[in-house]
Amino acid sequence: MKNFFKSSEFKVIMCILAALLAGMLVAAFSSSGTSPFTAAADIIYKPFQQAAAYIAEKTSDWKASFVSSSVYKDQIAELESEIDEYNEALADYERTKQKLQAYEEFLQVKEDNPDFEFISASVVSRNTSDIYDSFTLDKGSVNGVEVDNPVIYGSCVVGIVKEVGTATCVVKTILDPSLNISVYEIKSRENGYSTTTAALSYEGLCKMSGLSKDTAVAPGGIVCTSGLGGIFPRNLIVGTVTELQNETADVSLYAVIEPGADVNTVNDVLIITAFASDSEDSTE
Repeated sequence: MKNFFKSSEFKVIMCILAALLAGMLVAAFSSSGTSPFTAAADIIYKPFQQAAAYIAEKTSDWKASFVSSSVYKDQIAELESEIDEYNEALADYERTKQKLQAYEEFLQVKEDNPDFEFISASVVSRNTSDIYDSFTLDKGSVNGVEVDNPVIYGSCVVGIVKEVGTATCVVKTILDPSLNISVYEIKSRENGYSTTTAALSYEGLCKMSGLSKDTAVAPGGIVCTSGLGGIFPRNLIVGTVTELQNETADVSLYAVIEPGADVNTVNDVLIITAFASDSEDSTE
């Protein structure tokens, strides 16, 4: 058998089979009108053509996506611009509402105290390095402002003017321990003075000192200026009593006061430049 594969007869048979196969291939390619080389190239490159077509299709989709993204980006930018305009309008409305509220309170103060001469002022900066919350107003000596002028919000004490420039002034607030105000509690009619400590000031509180052990001052009481000393007019509100505490230096008591005005948030205030002293009330 092994000799048969090496024989000339086997070789002749293989040649005949090869010729028949070649003829069949030629006939097949001839009937399709395509040369063997072209057909072979088509077979080899067909997968690459399909891949190229797929990539072209996806690229077209991506291009459309990029166009859509650009449109969305423009629309988002336009909407964000509109939102900014609405927010600014809302901020203007809030500022206007606050000013109207302040003016209404100021007018009420003027009606209740026709002897007051005052000017309105706005906070232009806050002294962040001052732990007692001083701030600067947009009125100064050209407006008639002087050192020790009382500063109020509505009928509530904010502080006094401690420095005056040509067009601005600096306010020392009631949270500064160096500011002492003669006061009384309206229900008990007891007198004392309002001041504060570093610890109370940190909590935004003041105190009414000089109360005896049998004081009638109680939480909920309203503390007002007494008019003594001539710096503040009488009956401005300092704040509300929240509790009583023992003094550490002596046997007296003091009343913790929550100020009527939040000195950290006020923006529009009144500076009292003159008022008529009530000598009769001041002697109480």
